[in-house]
Amino acid sequence: MRHDKSKRKSEWISASDVGRSEFCPNSVALKYAGAKPSRRAVAAQDRGNLKHEQFNRQISIDKRCYVASYLYGMEDQRTETLRQFRDNTLDYMPGGRILIAVYYRLSPMVIEISKRSSWIDLLLRRIVDRLVLWVELRGKSHVS
Repeated sequence: MRHDKSKRKSEWISASDVGRSEFCPNSVALKYAGAKPSRRAVAAQDRGNLKHEQFNRQISIDKRCYVASYLYGMEDQRTETLRQFRDNTLDYMPGGRILIAVYYRLSPMVIEISKRSSWIDLLLRRIVDRLVLWVELRGKSHVS
């Protein structure tokens, strides 16, 4: 049995249309009947699209840095230093993305272990402190 592609395509409803139908149950039927949205509806859709783009831009900034956030806090300058190193250096190095992926896989476990043992917590802090110092010194030597 042969299926007509144009007929099959008309049976599909896009995810956007499904989402719109949540706000206006008749929107899909009206769209496929050829009805045009009002100026007010177009303006509302434009505002929604703009807010959606702003939201996407905001979440595209990767604020994760589990170990540094645990040790220093999310907004600490040392945490930001390590984020910048990740984004501006590691992400462009051969194997850097793999290292980042391994870090994100293991760091929650490292933090849990660190919370349970004061000497591991101290060791982790010393290692990360040295890493921050190394990144800062590296950055200064590349600037001069």
